[in-house]
Amino acid sequence: MNMMTQSTRSLILVFLLTFCAWTACLSQSHGLAPYVRGDWEKLVDKRGSGPLVVHFWGVSCGPCLTEMPQWGQFIAKESSRVLFVQVDDVSKDITATLVKKMRIDKASNYVVFSKFDEFLRFEIDSKWQGEIPYTVTIDKHGVQKAYAGNTNFKTLEAWFKKNI
Repeated sequence: MNMMTQSTRSLILVFLLTFCAWTACLSQSHGLAPYVRGDWEKLVDKRGSGPLVVHFWGVSCGPCLTEMPQWGQFIAKESSRVLFVQVDDVSKDITATLVKKMRIDKASNYVVFSKFDEFLRFEIDSKWQGEIPYTVTIDKHGVQKAYAGNTNFKTLEAWFKKNI
């Protein structure tokens, strides 16, 4: 019985080490960090005292892909205050290629590590049904507002100026 417990512990340890090494490799090799359940608060904490925009998008979303070059232009000015989370279950290579092509690679980029389900969405906004593109703004006072659909970049620029 003790031998089985030891082998079970060893197996769990090997699994955990492999998982940690894989997520570290993912983050380093593509500049993409894994996004998992419970990460929303960590992202919000990164905000500090200034504004933050978190944009959720997918590689299979036509409207997302159409507006991503505009995000690339926008983050040339505000890259430290914008985070991107790619929600589709596709290879990390595809995501990394698009991130670079859309010129959003200067910003922090995350990829959903598990199935993008209601638990992940509920952490962010309990009313969110999962539609993308989806943008959450968090102002200098910590007030969050969410917007579904394409981004109005003039409005977003004005919002940033107001919140700096």
